[in-house]
Amino acid sequence: MRTRLRIATTLGLLALAACGPKTEQAAQAPPAAPAAPAAPLPPLTWRNATADAEVSLSLPPAVGRIPALYARLFAGGRNDLQAFAEGAKGELEERRANGETVRPYGRSLDYAVSAETPRLLSLVLNELESTGGAHPNTTLSATVWDKQAGRMLKGPDLFAPGADMAAADKALCDAVHAAKLARVKDPALTGELTSCPRLRAAALAVAPSTVPGKAGGVIALFSPYALGAYAEGAYRIVLPQAAVRGVLAPAYAAEFAGMPAPGSDKGPES
Repeated sequence: MRTRLRIATTLGLLALAACGPKTEQAAQAPPAAPAAPAAPLPPLTWRNATADAEVSLSLPPAVGRIPALYARLFAGGRNDLQAFAEGAKGELEERRANGETVRPYGRSLDYAVSAETPRLLSLVLNELESTGGAHPNTTLSATVWDKQAGRMLKGPDLFAPGADMAAADKALCDAVHAAKLARVKDPALTGELTSCPRLRAAALAVAPSTVPGKAGGVIALFSPYALGAYAEGAYRIVLPQAAVRGVLAPAYAAEFAGMPAPGSDKGPES
């Protein structure tokens, strides 16, 4: 009986010994290495002010994370603004020589993300330019970047080649008239455009969606004067993805789902 007890005790001690080191080793396991910190973003703003011109450029952080896109927008925008400032200097020196009282010219390029999907980054550029007139001029334009292909898209690239655009064009025309009616109580086009634009010819951004990570449609951008008087402001005409799904390029159709997120038609110029 005592022999059996000794054997049982010995086996129990051996079992505890086998478990003990593992438990201690697990307790003493080193913590997982922390994730590497994200690379710092490059400069996202640039500004220069002289007696003749005040110019500035602003990019969203999403652009800073795409080196090829950043290089195009930052360097290109800065060069454009510097050329504007040089031109302003020459014009204002001439006007001062003629005895005119002048104010510095101004120009700003402000980019904002309208939507981002796994493949597409869509930006709206709000450009303000002041050259001494009664008010600054506002110009809206769009930049859509294909992150997979590493290239900038033109508006028509979103649509399938040869697609019948008749229904999508009608949807845009109806939405333009509805926006005019809501804003000025008159659906007529009274600006630089006297007839409805074609969707392929419009400045197109991508609209955010009610479905995270997807695009809810497209936004046709119209600067002041395009659809009516300057006082009407700019128009952002949003078409839901259901209105354009049938004509989307196969490469981009999977990026679209849901409905346009609330506020897709709003911008700082609205």
